[in-house]
Amino acid sequence: MLQNKEKERESVSMMFYVSKDDILKKVPYVKGDSLPDNMIWIDLFNMDREEELFIESCLNIDIPSREEMHEIEVSSRLYQKNNAIFMTATLISKSESLEPESHAITFIIFEDKLITVRYAELVAFRNFLNVVETLPSSQQSCQALFVELIECIIDRIADILERIGHELNVITNKVFRTRKQPDEKPDYQDILEEIGRKEDLISKTRESLVTLGRMASYAMQSPIADIHDEAQARLSSLIADITSLSDHVTFLSSKSIFLLDGTLGMINIEQNNIIKIFSVAAVVFLPPTLIASIYGMNFEFIPELKWPFGYPLALLLMIFSSWAPYQYFKRRKWF
Repeated sequence: MLQNKEKERESVSMMFYVSKDDILKKVPYVKGDSLPDNMIWIDLFNMDREEELFIESCLNIDIPSREEMHEIEVSSRLYQKNNAIFMTATLISKSESLEPESHAITFIIFEDKLITVRYAELVAFRNFLNVVETLPSSQQSCQALFVELIECIIDRIADILERIGHELNVITNKVFRTRKQPDEKPDYQDILEEIGRKEDLISKTRESLVTLGRMASYAMQSPIADIHDEAQARLSSLIADITSLSDHVTFLSSKSIFLLDGTLGMINIEQNNIIKIFSVAAVVFLPPTLIASIYGMNFEFIPELKWPFGYPLALLLMIFSSWAPYQYFKRRKWF
């Protein structure tokens, strides 16, 4: 019976963090329990409708649905209602996979509680959960937790951008490096697909930074959030970090566009080389074909038709007519 209850606690989607003995402790939600005392943070992860109604009834606030969280209008993402401030940002998940995803995450500051609503597993949240129980007592407030969580998210985005920059450098070496062997050629189709994936991740990162910047500015200006001076200073520093990262995103986007143009240029060069080979081959074999066509005509009166040296002469003419343009093109370095 005890084991079943423990399993039930591990599988819940609501997690409460309460301040006890100057330490933030994790308290999983079990159906039928009431909200714990001294609660500072409620993390709602993949909650169902029943759990949503439970939180709404206990706190008397309206938790936004998944559809409402994905509204694009700023007025739908940042607003105040019933003495609570609602802020929604777009964050990246599965950034290291071939198909990264963007998910809306809602942050709610209500009285002395921070509520996060999310429907995706995020590395930034996982990193934050590993350190949240070790925070000092001075940071055990909903505003301080909010700032700490935003800082952790920004650090994760910085890591993603650093990885993108390194991978773009690898692509640059593939496209523009000096080939040791003439037939050593990169797979340009794979490179184009890789550049496309990197640009998609860069655009998702830019969207995330824009929403985080708006959310941080909104929290600073909202009287309901009650951000104290120290948290205000940290938020100002984070907004400056977001601005710097946005500039870095612009640089990476420009670099990916340059790589795309460079790759397409290399593909055009390869195609031109192929066309050049066919053109040279056509010119080299055109004179022998003309000579063979002349002496292959079925006319009765051809001067060299019964001449003993006619056949060797025709062969020599065809060989010379091929060799002469070949040497000309080679001297001009056309191939």
